[in-house]
Amino acid sequence: MRVALLASLMALGGTFFVQAQGISPYYNAVGAGSYHHASTAEEGAARGMADVIRSSGAANLMNSEAAINLQEAQKKNIENHLQYTQTYFQMKSINKQYRNAQRRPPPTQQQAIRMSKSRLPDRLSANKVDPLSGQLAWPLGLRIDSLKEDRERLEELFAERADKGFFTPDQYVEVKQVTDTMKEELRKYARKLGGNVTIEARKFLESLAYEASFQAS
Repeated sequence: MRVALLASLMALGGTFFVQAQGISPYYNAVGAGSYHHASTAEEGAARGMADVIRSSGAANLMNSEAAINLQEAQKKNIENHLQYTQTYFQMKSINKQYRNAQRRPPPTQQQAIRMSKSRLPDRLSANKVDPLSGQLAWPLGLRIDSLKEDRERLEELFAERADKGFFTPDQYVEVKQVTDTMKEELRKYARKLGGNVTIEARKFLESLAYEASFQAS
């Protein structure tokens, strides 16, 4: 009994000593800022369960946000792919419609004849080529000195046609060659002569070559 009484007195004395020093008997030894330990096993278990639930909730929230972000990314990807597909087929349809509009049915025989005639130059009137003498009324653009010899040769040929009434094949070919040579020479003076004068002279040469395929009227 003396030993038990002595131990009790020593434990009580130790408690008084700790309290006298200002130290809480429940203070954690790791230092300031630490929390108190659970006073009971039930309280400790409850705190542990609360930490588990809190961690699980945070994990679920992060997983949910990640899933939402993934769904949004997939949705955007699908929308972009759909828009690209729609744009592709719309452009394909527009191109097809354009090509179909450009495809015209081949012209009929009468239409082809009219088109060919519309591209032919006009025949020279009597006041530009005299059917009786073969005299030619040269436009201003063809009166330049460098074309003098060509003019004289064509006048000789058309005078012969007026006399015989037609050109021989060789004469017809020569008329074509001389008029082509005059076109090339005319091109050199186009800037000096001006647009209207050059066009008038060129049309005259084209009509003159075309006229050679007909008999004298």
